[in-house]
Amino acid sequence: MAFDPDWKERREKIEGYYRAIGKMGMNDIGKIKAVVVKSGDKLIVELDDGDGILYEIIEDLINPLRMIKTLSENEIKEYS
Repeated sequence: MAFDPDWKERREKIEGYYRAIGKMGMNDIGKIKAVVVKSGDKLIVELDDGDGILYEIIEDLINPLRMIKTLSENEIKEYS
């Protein structure tokens, strides 16, 4: 198997992206430890003001979240 010199750079970008996702919306340690999702699953990030953003998980190692739309507080309640 040949070594891909670009892999190290891509891996660092991927790891950095997931670190950023792990910090997203977290004001204190301990809110979320881990979430296991599959391609096609939906993710809602609820903001402090009650509104949120709906994302879909896609099969892209560099950018695995695709923003679908913003949500009002009432629309978020429809998903729970």
